[in-house]
Amino acid sequence: MSTFAGSRFFCAVLLTILAFGVGAGPVGADPPVAAGGENLAIGKKYTLWPAPNYSHCTDPEDAVQLTDGKTTTAYFWTQRGTVGWSGAPYAVVTVDLGRLAPIGGAAMTTAAGVAGVTWPAAVRILLSEDGRTYYDAGDLVTMDRKRAGPWPKGYAIRRLASAQGDIAGRARFVQFVIIPPAGGPYIFTDEVEVFRGPDELLQRPLQGQPVSSPAELFVQWRMRASLQHRFEADAASLEKAIRSAPVAEESHRQKLLDRLAEVRKQLRPDEPPIGAAFRAGLPLTKAHGQLFGVQAELWRSLGRPMLSAQAASAWDPLDPFAPPPEGKAQDQPVEIHAMRGEYRAGAINVFWAGQQPMDLQVRFDGLPASPTPPDFTLHEVVWTDTGRGVPVAAALPEAERRPDGWKVRLTPGLVQQVWFTFHPVHLPPGLHEGVVILDAGGNGSGRVPIRLRVYPMEFPKQTTLWVGGWDYSNGGGSYGITPENRQAFLRHLQERFVNAPWASASVLMNFTWDAADPEKIHLDTREFDAWTADWPNARAYLVFLAMGDYSHSSKPRFGGAELGTPEFNRRVGVWISAWVKHLRSKGIAPGQLGLLIHDEPHEGTDLTTLLAFARAVRAAEPEVLIWEDPTYHEPWKAPPELFDVCHVLCPNRPMWLAGGKAFEEFYLRQRDRGKLLHSYSCSGPARLLDPYSYYRLQAWHCWRYGGTGSFFWAFGDTGGASSWNEYLARHGPYTPLFLDEKTVTAGKHMEAVRESVEDYETFVMLRRAVERAKAAGRSDAALAAAQRLLQTAAAEVLQAQGAGSIYWHDPKDRNLADRLRIQLLEAILALQ
Repeated sequence: MSTFAGSRFFCAVLLTILAFGVGAGPVGADPPVAAGGENLAIGKKYTLWPAPNYSHCTDPEDAVQLTDGKTTTAYFWTQRGTVGWSGAPYAVVTVDLGRLAPIGGAAMTTAAGVAGVTWPAAVRILLSEDGRTYYDAGDLVTMDRKRAGPWPKGYAIRRLASAQGDIAGRARFVQFVIIPPAGGPYIFTDEVEVFRGPDELLQRPLQGQPVSSPAELFVQWRMRASLQHRFEADAASLEKAIRSAPVAEESHRQKLLDRLAEVRKQLRPDEPPIGAAFRAGLPLTKAHGQLFGVQAELWRSLGRPMLSAQAASAWDPLDPFAPPPEGKAQDQPVEIHAMRGEYRAGAINVFWAGQQPMDLQVRFDGLPASPTPPDFTLHEVVWTDTGRGVPVAAALPEAERRPDGWKVRLTPGLVQQVWFTFHPVHLPPGLHEGVVILDAGGNGSGRVPIRLRVYPMEFPKQTTLWVGGWDYSNGGGSYGITPENRQAFLRHLQERFVNAPWASASVLMNFTWDAADPEKIHLDTREFDAWTADWPNARAYLVFLAMGDYSHSSKPRFGGAELGTPEFNRRVGVWISAWVKHLRSKGIAPGQLGLLIHDEPHEGTDLTTLLAFARAVRAAEPEVLIWEDPTYHEPWKAPPELFDVCHVLCPNRPMWLAGGKAFEEFYLRQRDRGKLLHSYSCSGPARLLDPYSYYRLQAWHCWRYGGTGSFFWAFGDTGGASSWNEYLARHGPYTPLFLDEKTVTAGKHMEAVRESVEDYETFVMLRRAVERAKAAGRSDAALAAAQRLLQTAAAEVLQAQGAGSIYWHDPKDRNLADRLRIQLLEAILALQ
């Protein structure tokens, strides 16, 4: 995956497939708009910015379809009557009514709810008399949701409409500024309407602050819309919790509802300042914190203690409105099994019912080196809102370690979590049992049992599975990598077993030809040398050459030689041979260099340049790897020469999951022909993807199908914003960690990548143990059991209910992989 734009073809086609594969049920419009009157927009001219670009509905008729009075009842984004945008930060429809008119309302028809299509965050209605200076008349989304209620569940078509009195003014030009949520890749509409108001509005000048350009305020509008959504959703969730709670007295329930109503009045989306310093961490504002304070009151009214704690599944999503545990649920232990040198996670959910924020002390008892064993790192799990309006508890800043324990900050009424990273290097092999003590001073405490099993096997320093994420860390970095965070970013990846870094083409394309001898080339190796020096222990060095556009040139050339000529082949050969010579001088084998020539070749791709360049490279230096990530939905119909020239094929794993048996069997045949098989995923936004099924299980997929590499788009892609404020992201985001301009913070999704590498290596270690046992002549039950696990364990995990869903909030058993992993560890032990 090279860029967000480069993934659009795959996403667009997948969007269509998913849309037609979903049973949407009856589709209908909302009730008629309360703001009645003549639709002044019928048949009127309008302009669109930017130009529509969603291929499945874009046509010349886009220039007239939004005011033709027709709406669709079929799947919205596949109909020619729909106007659509992909990747636009926002879209503007400017309707020219032809003359000044009284405006009493507006409406816009759209659809969402499936295949990654989201409801708009805002649709600002702007009024202008002259087409130059506009005045903001309000947000159509807010008006419609007040009138018609929350967004529907699943796929639906909805007519967003104002109510009587929401819009009142005079205008000739009416703009609909359609703003998707942060990272929302699509915008769709098939009709806009402008309603005539009473004639007396012609005598009323436009009110409010003028808006010179939508670009001036769209970030503010989107952020305000995101905050408004968060406040409304959380208030609704809390109200539901209060109404359904087994409160002893109805008067107490009413008191809580009254208190919530007071807090609701204080939830103002214009309260926090908009700027680089804002973080979308829960609670977002003081009033938002008071909302969770009402939940703390609810917990107290249910008789819960001031502090409750329970062992949690590390990979399950948290619910900010879950009730505290009762009874024996609090007695379950945290269990962690690890080899010496591994990194494995555990978690405890914490519920604080106090009236004020509190510093919690977390310490161990009963374990060697208690209260702060050196083999543990403690993380404070931080809630952040996402651009899609679904808050997640995924950020893992390290908690402050003190001599007597770690400090964690608690918010009243907000479900929180403490996360452990267990890295046994001091603790001896064996079973260790103790207690985690959570101490809120005189305000309560909790005790959670902990059970650790340390296996005597040493986890290797160098791992087998190739792991990468298009980090493009060469030069000054790109995407969310900056000079200030770059070194921390590199350390973070390397500590998580990333061993197949990516660079952009510039590392190999700095050279000059000898003017006197065309067989000589002078390489500028400085950028390449600096990049490889940053990755001294990499298993592979992968470079994206970005040659997909060469074929669009009238005469594609390399080093002055025209594509397809003997001179072209000779020039490419001289170039790659010079680099191989340099690689060898640095102790890097030619087979450690991989070239991605054309990103994601798919149906309709012109392969001319890719094939010519790959053949020339292979002819000169056959050990250099041609690495490609095809996205053909029916790869058996793709030109076979594409697969012939590649050493490594890296199909998209979500496509594999959706593609059925024929897709699987095609790539297994390629593997059996000698091709190396890798897997990659490029879905997003990352925070809504499951750390377990999307990130961790990709390595299990690799093992099951004989793959040797696992890749994710993209470790550094923040969507153009801080990971701490996704409201401002332009796309995605895709990074599985938390980046801002200066800092790098762990995230659960990246921790899952690390554990996936360890899972794969455990399979490798068991395979080696089996090979040693067979070589020694063993043929006992332990060997037979180990062989069965090698053949069946990955399939058992991957075929479990829900394991094929990549989304975090879809239910599934996220402990199954660990249960099978423990069996692998026991099998290794039995063969020693």
